[in-house]
Amino acid sequence: MFTKKSIGIVSIFALVMMSSLTGCSEKTSGLNETPEVVETPIPELVLDFGSPLDIGSGVKVTVSTPESFKPGPYASNFVKGQVANRFTVQISNGGTADFDVTQFAITSSSAQASCIDVLDGDNGIAGAPTDPLAVGADVTFNYAIACNAKVGDPLKISLSSPDVILALNGTLK
Repeated sequence: MFTKKSIGIVSIFALVMMSSLTGCSEKTSGLNETPEVVETPIPELVLDFGSPLDIGSGVKVTVSTPESFKPGPYASNFVKGQVANRFTVQISNGGTADFDVTQFAITSSSAQASCIDVLDGDNGIAGAPTDPLAVGADVTFNYAIACNAKVGDPLKISLSSPDVILALNGTLK
């Protein structure tokens, strides 16, 4: 049933498998070893409301001073009793390549609690754009938050990207 040739092929295959298995048992795979993690901190740049900041590659970001607003009846994520603020974000691409606006994540907090994003089509607040920003172009969009806090409590807004965190500090209006 087996020929000399097939027995030879099976024997060679068995030897190769044995040597690879033996090699595995003699070497560490690295799975049980703790990898060395080197963290490079992302720089946090403090930005004043209304002041443009060049984040590199010719891209500038400006965030307006937050202002109080009353969300419409169909606004999402707003609960009566929360403090709602809105602001605009302007991004200008003076660089040499399109800029991916979606790389920014906007977070906010006040009085040691996170605030939540509010979408309110009745007030022109539809969130951040998703299309790349062409070279030489600007985009401005409205953004809103709702916080379980009081007017006058501290407010921190952060725009985070893989390369930089923009921090803005103020008070809820």
